[in-house]
Amino acid sequence: MAYGRFEVFKRDLTLTDEQVLEYSAQAEKHYRPDFAYHNWNHALEVAHGTEVISNKLETRGLTVARGALAVAAAWHDAGYHEDHKTKGFETKELYSAALLDEFLEEKPVGELEKAIMRTAIIATWAGHKELRTPYELIMHRSDTANIGGPTDEFLENSLKLRDETEFITGKPLSWQKYVDGAAGFIKMTADEHDCESTKHLIDIKDTTIDVHDMPFSQQALLNLEALKTFEPKR
Repeated sequence: MAYGRFEVFKRDLTLTDEQVLEYSAQAEKHYRPDFAYHNWNHALEVAHGTEVISNKLETRGLTVARGALAVAAAWHDAGYHEDHKTKGFETKELYSAALLDEFLEEKPVGELEKAIMRTAIIATWAGHKELRTPYELIMHRSDTANIGGPTDEFLENSLKLRDETEFITGKPLSWQKYVDGAAGFIKMTADEHDCESTKHLIDIKDTTIDVHDMPFSQQALLNLEALKTFEPKR
């Protein structure tokens, strides 16, 4: 389902604050606390990121379905620890979206809001190249904010991601191999955040997700260089 770039900001949406809290809280059980990065805390951080951007958009006179975004953020990595392919899903994001769809089946939620949540979750897939709606862009930007964030936090999260990979596979992963694998994704994300569609959504220098008034892409590339020279301690 596609909408005009800002058309979705002009529609009446009915998700209440109580529903947002209830539906978001139900996602926590689908996360494993022993996962170093993709855990409930990460989901909450992404929800905060969507709130930051929503606040800025609303100062420009747009009405944002922040509740739908918050619920989508809470569920965006739900079931991350499960094998999505054995359950018939091509990506983890499609599986997470399906878990939310199943939960909402009997809930009084409008089809537009369900579509916003579903597409926002799917947009967090690393291979999702065609971000179409503002809500997909907001979710993608919030989910990858770490890459263009403060360097010390970025490096800390990189360690968590390496450790989590080892935990999932049960095999050691050298730091160099982790860096080699992460480099392409970081460069791709930097390009995506600096693309025209994101600039049209929100001025890059006017979002608190960026640090020191530096564009996301520039900070991401600086973080990548720091990653290459970083020497982690076991």
